[in-house]
Amino acid sequence: MEMKKIKTPLAGLICSLALLTATTFSSCKKDSSVVPTTDLTGSTATTNSIDYKGRHHTGYIDTTRRPGKGVSLGDPTGTGGITGTTGITGTTGITGATGSTGTTGTTGSTGTTGVTGKTGTTTGTTGTTGATGVTGKTGSTTGTTGSTGVTGKTGSTTGTTGNTGSTGTTGSTGTTTGPITGTSGVTHFAYKASAPISISNQSNITISGDSINVGNGGTVGIKLNNCTNVHITKCKVMNSTNDGIQLNNCTNVIIDSCFVTNVRAGVNAMSSTTVKVNNNQFLNMNGPFPSGNFVQFNNVNGSGCQIQYNHCEDVVGVAQHPQDGLSVYQSNGLPGDSIMVIGNYIRGGQVQHDSGGGAGIVLGDVGGTYQVARYNVLVNPGAVGAQVQGGSHITMDHNTIYSTATPFTMVGLAYGNYSGAASSDVTMSYNKVKYFQTSGAEMDIWWDPSTATQPQGWNTNIVKASIDASILPTTIITLNL
Repeated sequence: MEMKKIKTPLAGLICSLALLTATTFSSCKKDSSVVPTTDLTGSTATTNSIDYKGRHHTGYIDTTRRPGKGVSLGDPTGTGGITGTTGITGTTGITGATGSTGTTGTTGSTGTTGVTGKTGTTTGTTGTTGATGVTGKTGSTTGTTGSTGVTGKTGSTTGTTGNTGSTGTTGSTGTTTGPITGTSGVTHFAYKASAPISISNQSNITISGDSINVGNGGTVGIKLNNCTNVHITKCKVMNSTNDGIQLNNCTNVIIDSCFVTNVRAGVNAMSSTTVKVNNNQFLNMNGPFPSGNFVQFNNVNGSGCQIQYNHCEDVVGVAQHPQDGLSVYQSNGLPGDSIMVIGNYIRGGQVQHDSGGGAGIVLGDVGGTYQVARYNVLVNPGAVGAQVQGGSHITMDHNTIYSTATPFTMVGLAYGNYSGAASSDVTMSYNKVKYFQTSGAEMDIWWDPSTATQPQGWNTNIVKASIDASILPTTIITLNL
């Protein structure tokens, strides 16, 4: 930083003050109780380290000088001679001059340099090759899958890297399952075979890792009645003419990471409170009507109800009578805590006219309140893409809906009140839609003015959207491998 020049008069004044200050300090005795001051840079000021003590000289008497002898004036051999008077004492000798300072001794010669130390020993030997990682432990009796073998240890500092440990073997069958890594790099789970499960009047339980093959019988795969605080996770249910998972009068149930296939309906939750169905995969629902859903909430109420991030697929010619994919039927959320249908993938649905018209997602199904469907992606999901059939405080927005012409397609996005009760505060906005009827005509959105008024946000929906079947990945079902 450049310092500005000080003007001449001001500089003279500063110099005068400096001389006056110096004169004043030079006549003062240091006060050792004063705390050292600090200059602007934070260092201790040097003025407090000056020794201002006076210098005093002390006189002395030379006691080494002796008085001179007296001179005798009389004849020492005479008789009766008068004794001579005492000689006058000689004056004190002058103090000798101080001797001259001796000459400074010569500087000693520099010592010889020490001998150079010996060079260190040769570099240590190369580290041994790291041992091959141990094989993963076999699953315990509780059924945990063997962990992947640890990577071989790296050699010592200069050693070569150890070989990669071999993959652990799969754990033996037990009561619990753990993840294993398949050759495709996709994480799967090892399941244990189980008979159908039916539990009543129990609380605080977890059902995990069960593979239930009903063998095309009429038994529900997992059935809960009057249960509370239940977690169903990482289970597989297949081949039933009844529901895969069924809840009746239950509270606080979480169903996640399960695979359900070739059943009447995937999850059927009835007269229950706080149900979450998240991150599951459903393949080929057979119905018939009024079943055939991936998930249906039938009189499910209360806080925290969710159907989120599930992958759902009905393969044409395999699924027998699929109907509404995700149905929220006469169910009620709470203000500020709606039933949330978020981020689900749906491919396939109703392709034959075996009911009034199945849809990929239905809110306000014969009534209900406080429901939201958002960020769902649907391809060829049925006669209707997504619809609201009544209810109040219903929102359906930011979904992407596409269908080619199938044997039974009508419209992409629809609203009509068929609940038999008043319907109000319905918002359907910002949905992207491209939907072809069986005839090949495009019919993206429609609302029924004979039963209801136009939903809020209706004109924000994007029709004739630039979308096609590629809005979904080619493969959305992976847990069947």
